[in-house]
Amino acid sequence: QGFGFTFYIAEVFVNISGKQHSVWRVVDQDGEVVDVFLQKRRNGAAAKRFFKRLLKVHRKEPRKIVTDKL
Repeated sequence: QGFGFTFYIAEVFVNISGKQHSVWRVVDQDGEVVDVFLQKRRNGAAAKRFFKRLLKVHRKEPRKIVTDKL
């Protein structure tokens, strides 16, 4: 595995009660689900909130974060 770990982040959109929401899903380099986060908003502040939560829960910073570029 080398030093550190890698997070792979993907975002999908779902409709809940007729309103669009973003679902962020994080898996590690072994394919294990690390976190899933549902948000109404999709903007810079929402992304920052998500990353703060992710890093707080997992305490260590990942070596690499790979996104789906959404």
